[in-house]
Amino acid sequence: MPALSIRLDDVVLATVSCAGLDVLTASVSGTRIDDDFANIGVSGGSYPKEGESTHLIWVNEVVLRPGQCVEISFLEEASTSHRGLTIDELFPDEVSTEGSDYFAPTPEAFDELRRRVKVRESYLLQYASTPGTSYAGRTSEDKHGFFLTVLWNSHRPERARVSLHSFTLDGVEQRSRGQYHVEEHLHVGQSVSFEINA
Repeated sequence: MPALSIRLDDVVLATVSCAGLDVLTASVSGTRIDDDFANIGVSGGSYPKEGESTHLIWVNEVVLRPGQCVEISFLEEASTSHRGLTIDELFPDEVSTEGSDYFAPTPEAFDELRRRVKVRESYLLQYASTPGTSYAGRTSEDKHGFFLTVLWNSHRPERARVSLHSFTLDGVEQRSRGQYHVEEHLHVGQSVSFEINA
């Protein structure tokens, strides 16, 4: 089975085999109101129609500083570098919200986000992939943040879907698609590199 490997400035944060998983995602994201410049995450799991689902996290909100480079590779095969943790294992002291609507966004929550002080004006995004796709641009003044995702799922095991988009709070609230800067697929042996600056 293929695997995803995630490096930060040439240091491997995690390598995760897709074996036994239905979904595996590596992501980089940031917003103009968070103290962290951006964060890296790797998570996935198995979600059978019947039986218990398992959601695991291999990299949880590792902080990315301006000028650092993230490389995500889609490997033909590799062993998982370390065990993924459940949310309960990562946050044993927090009250479980499973089965509740705790994470459901409300109009009041969006209003609170709009009132928060912006700690940066924009992001400069630089993306390049071994298939030959490249993008360099600055998020516009109305954009709240950005999201880079490399998504593998067991329905199309031979490839991983890559997307880079920026979004507004209004767009998230209205569940619109956002502005996509990159959409492509990685095949075995291919990779993307991504750098952000203020």
